[in-house]
Amino acid sequence: MTKSAENSNSLSVLPYQVLQAQIKPGDVITFSGVDIPSTVVKVATRSEYVHVAIVLSVEPVHPPQDSILIAESHVDTSLPSLGTGKPILGAQVQWLSQRMAASPGPAWWVALKNPLTNTGMARMQTWLRKIEQEQTPYDFVQAIEAGIDGFVSIGIGTPTNDSALFCSELVARALQIAGVLDECINPSQQTPAELMQFSCFEPPILIKR
Repeated sequence: MTKSAENSNSLSVLPYQVLQAQIKPGDVITFSGVDIPSTVVKVATRSEYVHVAIVLSVEPVHPPQDSILIAESHVDTSLPSLGTGKPILGAQVQWLSQRMAASPGPAWWVALKNPLTNTGMARMQTWLRKIEQEQTPYDFVQAIEAGIDGFVSIGIGTPTNDSALFCSELVARALQIAGVLDECINPSQQTPAELMQFSCFEPPILIKR
């Protein structure tokens, strides 16, 4: 477990109502897990973080329990993607509250140190909506390569390709489009654990045990 995750686990869980008043587009939600695939990822990356999603928007017109929309690339098809109404093995848009309910294990909110500019936010949101509408599939090959790279540090990740995306690749690319991450960073080489090390983020805050 990373030091930041250990510290956040020692604190009380941030209430969801408080979260909704503070969270902003571009912030990241990172998840742990309790199943066998999650355990494999934890061993390979030496981290509790096994999945990441990015905040697409905050919708105050919806009921309080469902105001935060996230974009992610996920292998869980139990929730239909909100934009298409279809279960998608890949790029999805979900209510954060529903994703947390469907995901066993802890979750953390990781805020950006500096909020997105209006231009960066618009570019990011347009791209995230586009890949969801196109039903961009999950990139299993790149996800495995990134995990191996993180485990043995051999740098075998290939250049990013938006035709398929795994979870942290999607988040890293979205942050590049928003102007947060440098274009020289290869999104296809970023595991959830590596993404959490970027200096653009505040320390993770526990929002679900």
